[in-house]
Amino acid sequence: METIKKYFLEKGEGPLFGFFGDHWQNIYRNGCGKIDIPNVEVINKGANFRSCKTIVDCLNRMRPELFQEPNNFTKGFVGVYHTNTWKGDRLVGAQWKGDLPTDVAHQYLEKIKGKLQKKGWDFTPEKTKILMLTHNILAKEQGYQDIAAIFSNTDDYIKKGNDYIRYFADVLEPICIAFKNKKYGEMSSKLNGEIPMIRSHKDKLKWANSMDRLLRLRKEGSVGEIINYLRQTKYPPLSHQIEDMEYKMSLLDSMVEDMSESEKKRIEITKKLKSVPYQQVISLINFIEERTPFSTKHGVKGSEYENVLVVIGRGWNLYNFSDMLKYYYEGIPKGKEKMFERNRNLFYVACSRPKKRLAILFTQELSDSALNTLYKWFGKENVQSVEI
Repeated sequence: METIKKYFLEKGEGPLFGFFGDHWQNIYRNGCGKIDIPNVEVINKGANFRSCKTIVDCLNRMRPELFQEPNNFTKGFVGVYHTNTWKGDRLVGAQWKGDLPTDVAHQYLEKIKGKLQKKGWDFTPEKTKILMLTHNILAKEQGYQDIAAIFSNTDDYIKKGNDYIRYFADVLEPICIAFKNKKYGEMSSKLNGEIPMIRSHKDKLKWANSMDRLLRLRKEGSVGEIINYLRQTKYPPLSHQIEDMEYKMSLLDSMVEDMSESEKKRIEITKKLKSVPYQQVISLINFIEERTPFSTKHGVKGSEYENVLVVIGRGWNLYNFSDMLKYYYEGIPKGKEKMFERNRNLFYVACSRPKKRLAILFTQELSDSALNTLYKWFGKENVQSVEI
């Protein structure tokens, strides 16, 4: 992009370039953002084909320089909830300062979900997304926090970069679910032809008994117990990658001096993973396969949902939405421009995802200036304190 700007755009020479996008939706650190060059003519998109008028009106107050006409004039819902009246101690530390303790934040979330359900919200994954900032917060909320604590790179478990997580998500869980639902053809297809040969009723009974025991272990056992069981029964067989890792771990004492640091690290991660209850794996896979309403704010860019509940707190030192809202009202301090833009863009992306209903829950404490910004954007009558 820098080369294109230098040799074509700034000189006004060369071929005709067209750039599609919205710099307010630049939420990743590797984008070029706004192209502010006189030779580039801006053609604004003046229509919003996603959201109803209730939500578009809020977006227009948030961003008056890009006025949008709604295509959908049905009545929607906007509600903003804050926790400033909480009397207990809030978290401290750079990335958590001002936020509620995790268990208290969960209670507030459940309270808001209950209020919204009474207003007609459907919290099934097909209808609603609950957006949070970080995967660690999502992991705690959904019950796979021990898995999240093991991996330093979220791609290893969210994008199935780890061999064990990939096997559980792509092979074992689909097989177990298919068997439970008596879809045996679907179950067989997941094994890629590696299913043990069934020649008699005895073979069939052995397979069924093995799967029944496996289904019980999924509820009660650890990851290690699941692996040990599959190594014994071969129903279903483990992947070659897992068999290789298990072999290395069995020879660990004799091979440790010959192993690279990366291999030692993989073995250490595997040991920790095998101690985790397998129920956490099931919870993780439900999230990966979008069988829950939860997602990160970064993960929904470009998507749309009937209802969106945005949970805004701390947990990442790059983001402090209370400060962003305060700066909008008071003015942006020198040196805080990038911080303001980063927070504003992510907030805007989250608020522009719903088609019909938008709710925002702030678990971090808000300043008076931050509240005044919310009053301006969403209407004072739509901003309220909530207590548990």
